[in-house]
This record gives sequence, C-alpha cells and structure tokens, in this order.
Amino acid sequence: MYDFLTELTRRPAPFSRYSANTLWTRPHLAQQMLAYHLNPHTELASRPPAAIDVAVAWINARLPLADKRVCDLGCGPGLYTQRFAALGAEVTGVDFSAHSLAYARAQATAQNQPIDYVCADYLHDPLPQGFDLITLIYFDLCPLSPSQRATLLQRMRAMLNPGGRIVLDVLGPGALTQRREGCVMESRLMNGFWAPGDYVGIQQTFVYAEERVTLDRYVIVEPEQRWEVFNWLYYFIPASLTRELADAGFVVEEMMGGLNGDPLSDHGAEIGVIARCA
Repeated sequence: MYDFLTELTRRPAPFSRYSANTLWTRPHLAQQMLAYHLNPHTELASRPPAAIDVAVAWINARLPLADKRVCDLGCGPGLYTQRFAALGAEVTGVDFSAHSLAYARAQATAQNQPIDYVCADYLHDPLPQGFDLITLIYFDLCPLSPSQRATLLQRMRAMLNPGGRIVLDVLGPGALTQRREGCVMESRLMNGFWAPGDYVGIQQTFVYAEERVTLDRYVIVEPEQRWEVFNWLYYFIPASLTRELADAGFVVEEMMGGLNGDPLSDHGAEIGVIARCA
C-alpha cells in the first residue's frame, strides 16, 4: 500500500503511460460512453445535436459533401456520419468501439443509409483508402502523444485521393488556462461511471503548462482488482498545429476558432482547420 500511495504522489512524464483504449473497449465503460454520446445535455463525449448540426453545415458550406467519399475517423455511434450521408456523401466510419458501431449500424439500417462502418484502431489497423475528405472531430488528435499524432496524420494522408482534404478540430490555449490541478477520491466516483459494482475512484489532475499538456489519471479500486486510465490532452497553438500538419504533408487552407466558423483567436479554447494534401 505504501508503494502504491507513494507512486500516486509522483508526476508521470507526459504521455509516458497510455491507456485511453480502456474507455472504449471495457464493456461497462463502452456502454457508459455510448450513453454520454447520446445524451444531449452533456459534452463529455460529444457536442449537443444543435452544435453538431452547425459544424456539419459549416463543413458542407466549405466543402460540399454531395457525391464525395468521406471517412469519419473516431465516428463513435455515427452522429456525424449520418448527417454526412443525408447530404449525399458516400460515407465510411471508423472506430474501435464495437459497442458504439453496433448502435451506428442499427441507426443506418433504420434510416436506410448505406454507411460502411469499420471496426479498427486508426493508429494500428489497416484502413480504407480512396477518400476525398477525412474528418477527425471533437479533439480526437489531442489525447495522442507526439509520435502517435504524427503516425495518425501520415496515415490520414495515405487514405486520401490526390488533392484530398482533412477537417479536424483541436483544443486551443484558452482551454488549457481553464484547467486546474487537484485530487478527488470518492466511493463510486462519477456516480458509477467506472464499474457496475462497488468501487473507490481516485482522480488526479496534473497540468504541464510549459508542455501544454494535461493529465487526468483515474485509479479505480474494486474489491477484486485495481486498474487505471490515463487521459492525456495536448493543447495546440496555431503554429504547432500548422507545423505538425506540414510535417505530415498537409497545407492549411483555413484555420478558425472551431468548426462553427468563429474567427481564430490567440486565446481561443478551440481551433478548427481545413488542410489539403500538399
């Protein structure tokens, strides 16, 4: 116990431990994450429906989706793919949560939408190719380490047709200034989110201001087991996002304060970008 508590007092090096897949693949958590995705009153997993509508309309105004081959990486339960398909796109969704994809497929069948859903880890598994547009929405790039981000952007470029584009959004510097360090320990932390039975949950929040990184570390102690989730987030500035895209072979066409058309701000909480293959 002493060794465990001592280890809890130490600040992990940024991105030194990675366990984000647990949120999407552990059965109880997969159900919880789907519920959060579909709950219009929380933004823990996705934006509210009205905000999604605004983002999709903005994308469609810049890059008309009709007759385009579009891939939504990290598609979850299909909140964006369904809207893309309704605008006339030929749509593929990729996600590693089988639970969320089962819901997405059921919705596509009910709406008679021919959306192709692929269960895959976009960092490691084979991915489809031949797309005109790839979307990576709701800050999916931010939990990844620098090497993982580089890998994903290079893989996205390989998925695109010549002249193809990507649309993504990331957390900006304004979001980092809102984060505070702290520690919470509660019985059934987050009202039973982490496990169906009894458990004690510990949440530690670390802020690495110079690196523009935060960590939410969750330690879940159940009667028969103990496990952890490390949720890292990197907060971009326009220059760092432009540089990482350029390193992967993309040219920024438009950068703004999110995917709703807001102007770019040096202190904004979000950055949205359209980039094309160089």
